[in-house]
This record gives sequence, C-alpha cells and structure tokens, in this order.
Amino acid sequence: MKISFDQICRALEEKDDICILTHKRPDGDTLGSASALCLALRQKGKNAWLCPNSGTSAKFSYLTDGLWGTEGQKAGCVCSVDIADTTLLPPEAQVYDKIDLAIDHHPSFKDFADLSYCRPEAAGCGEIIYDIIKEWGCEFDSRMADAIYTAISTDTGCFCFSNTTAYTHVVAAECMKAGADFSNINYNCFRLKSQARIALEGHIFSSVRFLRGGRGAAAVITQQLIGDLRATDDDCDNLASLITQVDGVKIGALLTELKEGGGFRVSMRGRGYDVSQVCGRFGGGGHAGAAGCTLKDMDADQALETICTAIGDALDA
Repeated sequence: MKISFDQICRALEEKDDICILTHKRPDGDTLGSASALCLALRQKGKNAWLCPNSGTSAKFSYLTDGLWGTEGQKAGCVCSVDIADTTLLPPEAQVYDKIDLAIDHHPSFKDFADLSYCRPEAAGCGEIIYDIIKEWGCEFDSRMADAIYTAISTDTGCFCFSNTTAYTHVVAAECMKAGADFSNINYNCFRLKSQARIALEGHIFSSVRFLRGGRGAAAVITQQLIGDLRATDDDCDNLASLITQVDGVKIGALLTELKEGGGFRVSMRGRGYDVSQVCGRFGGGGHAGAAGCTLKDMDADQALETICTAIGDALDA
C-alpha cells in the first residue's frame, strides 16, 4: 500500500531491528541510500543493518563498512531501498518472505511491500533518504553526506542526466557543506578507469551498430570478451551511457551477455525518448532516460536484432 512521506517517516520510527535491502548488482544509489538510512536509524538508537549483498563492489566499501548484518539475520522490519521490483532482490534477501517497507523513486515501481513510498520525480533515492534524515532532525554528518552524495551523483551521471533537478543540486550542496569528500567520490566513480575498461570502451565504439540515420545505436558485449580482458563488474559498470555520447544518437542500448542461463541484459539510455517504454515491451522498466530489461534464450545476433527493431519502432513512432 502506497503511503505519504510523513507516514513512511513515522513507520520507520516505530520499527526496530531493521534490515535494509539493496538491489542485485548494487549501484551507488541503492548502497548510498541504504547506508545513509542505516546510519540515521542507528543515530536514533535503532538496531539497523544492511542485508548482505554478494554483488557489492569493493569501490563502495567506504559506504558500507561496519553496516553489514549477517545472512538471514532475524529482523523485526525489512525495508527495501531503491528497488522497483522484487525480481531485483539479491539472493541473500530471498530468506525474507515479505517486505514491510519500501522506499523507491522509479516510475516502474511495483507496490510490493506492506507500506510503500515512491517519489518518481526524485533524481535518486538518495534525495528521499536525505529528506527523511532532515525530517527526523538527525545530525547530518560527513559519512551520511558521502553516502547521499554518492547516491545522487551516480544516479544522475555526475549531474549530467536529464533526471537532474534544481533540488538535486540543493542536496548536493548540503552534502558538500556537511563535509562530503566529493572530489574523490567524483574521481573514483566517474573518471578512474582500468586498462580493461578502456578496452571495453574501444570495443563498443568500434562495433556499435547504428540505425535510423544514426539516431539509434546498439552494441554487444559477450562473456568471452569480458573473460579475455579479465574485466570485473566495476569495469562493466554504466558502459551503456557511452553510446548516447555519440553525436546524433537519441536511443542507445548495450547488450551484455548473462553469466548464466543464456541471453542478454539490456541497458538502454535515451535523450528525448522514454526508453522505459521500450524496455517495458520485454518485461523491463526504469526511468525515461535510463532503463533495462533481459532477453532470455537468445544468441547475440538474435538479441541485437530484437533490440534494434524495438529502438527503430520507438524512433519511428
């Protein structure tokens, strides 16, 4: 059941032994939001922890150190953060048969919890968590500021994506005032690249397929390529955004072969087009400017043709 902002603030205040869930392949928004919420709850005297998530990158350890619980730890309340659908839950969260509270910002959010608060106009879930922290009157310290800054900067592509609002910049400024290490966060999240990452980017630019006069574009990354380059999950993070950096591209998609089961994970970006509608054709979703879906039981040629057809249809509409 969807509730108001005031109600979600009160609901959290009434709970204890709170387990906070992040989504699989966790990014800066889900981890930053969860970490900031956990710190605020502890500041209020609550017993709170993050549910273990084996997909977490070491580069985000500054957010989560000392906040992890143990797998299957008994919880009085289970709260998800930045999770639009239960299909995005990591394996470690499957032990919980229900989710009590959900906080999200995706337009495609499914109302799966007992109580849910969703703010689709928020650039990142971190904006909502920041508002909760301020509503509670917590001391907004530098560690919380690091977490919130990471959340909103990563979900806006360092404030370059179209979901960035004036309020996003207000929250970022408050994080900077509170001592967020924004310079290092920006460098590590947006500029630092390994040799494998450089090679992946080169492959994308050299193999990208253009359509509709260059208004659409798509590229494929296979597990064999990832293995040959010894690329990590960090190396593969947010590669899809590169395609819409090409002049003229309005819809870009990156198809990454799944590690198991066959098929491809599709990450789509759009400029002036709602790509969540395109991904919705395949059971996916997300934001207007950034969305995703999964194509099962397809080889690379089939998956690429399927996505290019969908992109072409969207551009022709």
